[in-house]
Amino acid sequence: MSSKGLVARAFRGEAGRIPLYFWLANPTLEAEIGDVVGARCWFSAFESFLREGGPFSRKDSSMGEWLDRVDSDQYGWPSPEALVEEALQIVGETAAVAPGKSHQAEFIGPTELAEYSCSPGRPTTAVSLDHVLHRFDFAALTLLRPGKADPIHRMLFDLTLQAVAAAAENDLVDSVRIADDFCDYRGSVYPEQFTQTILDRASQLAAAVRRRGKQVVLHADGNLLRYLDRLTREFDGLHPLDVQNKSTVPSAHSWAEKLGEIRRRAPKTVFFTGIPIDLLCSRGVSTGEVLEVVKHVVKAAGPGYLVLTTTHRPYPGWTFEDFQEKAWAIKRFADEKASSKG
Repeated sequence: MSSKGLVARAFRGEAGRIPLYFWLANPTLEAEIGDVVGARCWFSAFESFLREGGPFSRKDSSMGEWLDRVDSDQYGWPSPEALVEEALQIVGETAAVAPGKSHQAEFIGPTELAEYSCSPGRPTTAVSLDHVLHRFDFAALTLLRPGKADPIHRMLFDLTLQAVAAAAENDLVDSVRIADDFCDYRGSVYPEQFTQTILDRASQLAAAVRRRGKQVVLHADGNLLRYLDRLTREFDGLHPLDVQNKSTVPSAHSWAEKLGEIRRRAPKTVFFTGIPIDLLCSRGVSTGEVLEVVKHVVKAAGPGYLVLTTTHRPYPGWTFEDFQEKAWAIKRFADEKASSKG
């Protein structure tokens, strides 16, 4: 069975082998070792926000001066047509290098883009390491000036919605993933009222994909358990279910048990998870130790409705070659488990 067909069956809980998705931001490598290939629809219009600072950056202003200055109408927003054209070009280029794979169009959601729009930019050292400088100034804006925060978020939502809808109509796209972090390990980092706005708009993004007959996956870091029941009704899959720390082997096993608890609440939601990037990008963790965590996840969450996926992209300074022994061992495990089942 092709990777495309295998992943389609996983969304129905019927896959004979657990599909793999090593999130590497490189479609050629993703296709070589996995079944899902991501088309990163990360728009050039917003790239400078993280590099040079966003249009609503506080920079060196006092909090009061910044709050008075922020005005969404003063920024020249890109046209939705330009974003749609760019997204479809990225999808086409990605599909061309990975035929037969399941293609997942990946979009950054309005909440993350809003934080980027308030980013102070990155110092030279951070740029060289591909670090993102998060100060969560937009979160502060939602608390102190919600009337100024909402138009920024709403504009970014409107732009994202049009691009997401266009991608979902493309025959090359099998599923769509929206990346919109809004939690840390304690829960939402936004005021409750604005959290509801985030959830409402995420719901509209999900509905736009589903109306076009495609599956939709939410990427959201942190502990989103308070919102799990709603999210599992509106999204077909969740990534990476990063509900607690898993940076050590013991904590990763504890996390695997937590995934089992979440599975009981979400029996038919596809979990895109199971491979902690913390352990892949650690020379102090052996291949065998990583494999035991993956096996624990499969046992706890079950092999159905599961796509074994890295929890994040590789750490700055790490490449696939640095942990390929671990990655290929995980692939052999998935293949052997399918063979033994057959």
